[in-house]
Amino acid sequence: SVFFLGLPGLISITEAQAESLSKVQHLSLNGLTSITDLQAESLSKVYFLSLDGLLSINDKQAESLSKVQCLFLTGLTSITEKQAERLSKVEDLTISEALQPLIDKYKNQ
Repeated sequence: SVFFLGLPGLISITEAQAESLSKVQHLSLNGLTSITDLQAESLSKVYFLSLDGLLSINDKQAESLSKVQCLFLTGLTSITEKQAERLSKVEDLTISEALQPLIDKYKNQ
């Protein structure tokens, strides 16, 4: 099985592709600017996931992505309190400096 897969040029994926990609341990999909709830659910099975191109997520996606061990979401410009609470459950989260305090608020609770 594939250990690391980086697909920086990919700007969109299908549900089926997300499901297939969920079998990769380390996955980098920084070209994606948005994902669907179902894709987030599939991708949540990945151990290391980089989605630095994502500009926003919804509550359901935050819930799914909170299951990832190591998650990169530096492209997000804003998140809600609810999303911060969910994402604070990620063991190793890399997010923009501006959003870090919001994550820390819940991480230490």
